[in-house]
Amino acid sequence: MLGLAWALAFPEPRWSGLAWLVPGSLLVLVTGSHGWRLFSLAFLAALIFRLVSLRFLLNIPHAPGAYSGWLALSLFSSLFPAIWVSVCGAWFRCGFSKEQWPWFKRFGFGLFAAALWVGIEMVQARLLGGYPWNFLGVTQFENKPLIQIASITGVYGVSFLIVWLSVSLLFAAIQIRKKTANPWVWVSDVIVPCLFLMGACAFGFFRIGAFEEVSARFKFAVVQPSIPQQLIWESGSEEARLGKVLELSELALLSKPDFLVWPESSAPITQEKWPQLKQMLQSANVPLIFGVDDAEKDSGSEKYNYYNSAAFVPIDGDTPIVYRKRRLVMFGEYIPFEDIFPFMKYLSPIGGSFSSGKKSVQFPLKDNQLTMAPIICFEDSFPHGVREHVLPKTGLIVNLTNDGWFGKGPAQWQHAANAVFRTIENGVPMVRSCNNGLSCWIDSFGQVRRFFGEESGDIYGAGFVIFEIPILQSRNSTFYNKYGDIFGWFCLGLSLVVVLTSFVKRRLHKEVEIR
Repeated sequence: MLGLAWALAFPEPRWSGLAWLVPGSLLVLVTGSHGWRLFSLAFLAALIFRLVSLRFLLNIPHAPGAYSGWLALSLFSSLFPAIWVSVCGAWFRCGFSKEQWPWFKRFGFGLFAAALWVGIEMVQARLLGGYPWNFLGVTQFENKPLIQIASITGVYGVSFLIVWLSVSLLFAAIQIRKKTANPWVWVSDVIVPCLFLMGACAFGFFRIGAFEEVSARFKFAVVQPSIPQQLIWESGSEEARLGKVLELSELALLSKPDFLVWPESSAPITQEKWPQLKQMLQSANVPLIFGVDDAEKDSGSEKYNYYNSAAFVPIDGDTPIVYRKRRLVMFGEYIPFEDIFPFMKYLSPIGGSFSSGKKSVQFPLKDNQLTMAPIICFEDSFPHGVREHVLPKTGLIVNLTNDGWFGKGPAQWQHAANAVFRTIENGVPMVRSCNNGLSCWIDSFGQVRRFFGEESGDIYGAGFVIFEIPILQSRNSTFYNKYGDIFGWFCLGLSLVVVLTSFVKRRLHKEVEIR
């Protein structure tokens, strides 16, 4: 039940209040357990959470890839919270169950538990390429004042506050249950984290209310073709797909936008169709941003490297500016250990791996004074990754994605919820062009301002939407954008020091007992 409640805190149905109960409940779950039993219980709860929240992977129209990816990603990502419970649960069981911890020990344990959770999320975001999907703080993506703290700490700061308060509530509940002489002793366990929570919200209200001068408003025509993934994989479908996208584009261009945007994997532009596309763009005097697969011959060999890319096609017909995706989706765009275990390629719908790009690229936005930072699909889930793309002149993030892999399900909203934090962390808005939702634009405070299907209630359909996005005249970089994961690295370092110090003390204590 705990794993299910954990999953329900995310979209959908986004019952975000449940997230505040999860960390403390995990410690209650393993009370009385130790060793591998403690780890197994925690792993099982985390596995249920992942299996439920990642259920959209089963919609991938390739049964072996769908089930293997669903199980592999769920098993892999469940290890991280299980490690947290193993460390914190062992200390909670051995320490608090045997004696009445004084307040300062309870307070210190709460801070340690929160720091360790953040440290583990930091590792998860980087290990084997990283899988930072649905961190605990993401559950609060609609709590606009609270999540502004991400401009300093990244999403990790929100996770920290959730864990700290959750563990403190557990201690408060234990104090109430003990029926001590002072019935209000439990207040001391929650007062400090509650004050920090209030402070974070106050900071958020202040940040949202700060005046920012807008330089200009740019009109983006975003095409959402809603092409089924089966059709994308089907040989000979290229002309039909391109025809649909071109038809929607011609209608969208009637609104006289500043930019036309197509999603990832939307339509392959053949050599024969290229003149038609250029003529359409030149007639409308509008540049195009779109997703494309490209290849490059590997120097020194006959092998070709294939890339998932985004391209900017200028009005004057110059050579397109191309960005190659740097962070690839495990099993969706690359197969781990493919060289060692060749059979694994049959478990993936792609049959082979893309290569990763080497550098970030900027697309022009206005007179070479402002630029756009293109990112592709899953890349908007990486806090440190998106930060590398947002430079001092970057006024907008452009995300091209294809969530058509997952049909109609929670993937589209979960993906957007993760993207919300990238705008706050870097202080710039984002426009998202998606194959079947959620095509939207998000302001620099993490508010989804408008999305395709808002009026009809169908975010998965085909069509186009016009977004008029204000761009700041001069942007003050956020603390996170300037300095990165200082908070996250501090939490990881602090938790490692505490764990290692405790381990050394126990070893020394055992040696003394033996003597």
